[in-house]
Amino acid sequence: MRSPKPFLASFLFFAIPLLLLAGLNYWNGVRTVNATISTVVQDDLNSFNARVDQVLREKGDALLRLAISPNIQHVATHKTESDSGRLNVDLNGNFKSLTLFDRDRQPLWSLTETGQWRSWDSMSATNRPANFPQADPRVWTTHGNVLLDNRSNSQSTSASLEYTTPVHDEKGTSNAGALVGVVDLESMFSNISRGVELRSSQASMVVVLDRSGKVVYHSQRGLKSLPINEASPGLESIANALSANQSGVGQFRSSSGSSYLAAYSPIPSLNVGVAVARSRSEFMTSAHVWGFAGVALALVAALAASFLLERQVQKRSRGMARVTEDVSAIAKGELDRRIILQSSDDARGLADSINVVTERLRAQIAREEESRQFESFVRLSAMLTHDLKNAIEGLSLTVSNMERHFDNPQFRADALKGLTSATEKLKALVARLAKPLTSLSGEHKRPTNVDLVPILKRVVARTAEPLRSKHTIVMRLPSSLFALVDAARIEEVIENLVLNALEAMVNKGGTLTLEAGETANGAPTFSISDTGRGMSRSFIDNRLFRPFSTTKKTGIGLGLYTCREVIKASAGSIEVESVEGAGTTFRVVLPSIPHDRRN
Repeated sequence: MRSPKPFLASFLFFAIPLLLLAGLNYWNGVRTVNATISTVVQDDLNSFNARVDQVLREKGDALLRLAISPNIQHVATHKTESDSGRLNVDLNGNFKSLTLFDRDRQPLWSLTETGQWRSWDSMSATNRPANFPQADPRVWTTHGNVLLDNRSNSQSTSASLEYTTPVHDEKGTSNAGALVGVVDLESMFSNISRGVELRSSQASMVVVLDRSGKVVYHSQRGLKSLPINEASPGLESIANALSANQSGVGQFRSSSGSSYLAAYSPIPSLNVGVAVARSRSEFMTSAHVWGFAGVALALVAALAASFLLERQVQKRSRGMARVTEDVSAIAKGELDRRIILQSSDDARGLADSINVVTERLRAQIAREEESRQFESFVRLSAMLTHDLKNAIEGLSLTVSNMERHFDNPQFRADALKGLTSATEKLKALVARLAKPLTSLSGEHKRPTNVDLVPILKRVVARTAEPLRSKHTIVMRLPSSLFALVDAARIEEVIENLVLNALEAMVNKGGTLTLEAGETANGAPTFSISDTGRGMSRSFIDNRLFRPFSTTKKTGIGLGLYTCREVIKASAGSIEVESVEGAGTTFRVVLPSIPHDRRN
């Protein structure tokens, strides 16, 4: 009987990533649809705006050509009603109306949408239109064939646009009048939007709004002149953006619930804004269908994979049980154990691989044992060589100064102490050779409360005083300074730091400075400074405290490494400041409280 829990676990194992992949594919499909529609509406908007600019240029050019025609110039100059035959002008859809003014700024003739010219004098006062277009005042002082946009006229609305151009006399020397043409923007927007709407099979929408948010043109004819919150409530956010003179792409829902993506931008020359929208419904329906199909396919694939996996697991269970048993034994240390399976068993390949790994592991362990033994020998040799080097250097300094200062009783007393100390160190080295395991283990004695000042003075007297004729020695020490340390180990640290400082000052006239005191927290601290060659920041960061790293030609590179290990074992810290060509300062901070009270 099949256990439901493993089957469910494997089903979830396969289903979760497949469902995530299906979800990602669905999200990418929706994103692609939005990107495609966004590109389409932006192209439509650019086409619409370009067409508006083109139509306005054509209308302006038509008015300019009409103004320079001989017939219009003759009528404007002579103002005779008998010349009405000269005014044979076809609007050709360019203008809603035309009005010809004389040089006295009075209307002479008016041409309406019906295509008939009517003399202003022939019309009675009651028949004259109340809101006829006025010539732009600038036209009377304008020279040349120019076109004036008369949007500032109080009679000009967002649904129309007035153009004014001067009409010169027949000689072209002065203004004989003016010609005013009224462009019906709603009709112009309607003609242009047809091209946008017919280019796609998807439902589209073109809306033109004035600055107050009122509809100038809408694809649905019955919404003209309504506020946008009544005509298309979903477009309010886009209308607000257009009122703020902004452009972009936005999404909204129509009153019927359809989702649209719209590109919008202002048309500054007309004081209006236009939005071109396309429906997302058909595209999104396809994306939804493919998304749900992907989810269903992921569930079916996960179910099939789980079924096949369970059958395979049952087939291999017997061989895997044997492999598991033997691997457990190997993990417990039985490295000589081998996994033996029949050649027909599915787990035979795994068993053979484990056998090969076990054999290599046995060989590797043998090689590592040899390597550890050799490494222990090298490390012990290096550490003892370093300590032996320091002891020999102390003896060398004492012997080198004997001939010059032997008659000095104080020197002989100091030299005797130095020789005694060096002898004790050599004895300690021999003792460490007799106990190599203890020497390598790094064990330390239990720390005691030690006064550092006598140790500092003793080290200086032993290592630096013989070189006082070559270098200046400055000591700023308190009367006492107690720290919780191993006295012998901390003396080795101080000796290492002093010897390093002396060796760094190759040229005569250097200054060795030892200072001691307490930090702001009351911890004991001491520093050793030199005026030697200094170290680079790269060397300090990457190599300074690493074993076998040194800047000396004859150094081993264990001194500072040993110092750091001793100070760390004492729960202290060591810091270094160095400037190339100026010198180096090592600063050591040590504990002064018992181990069980350290933080």
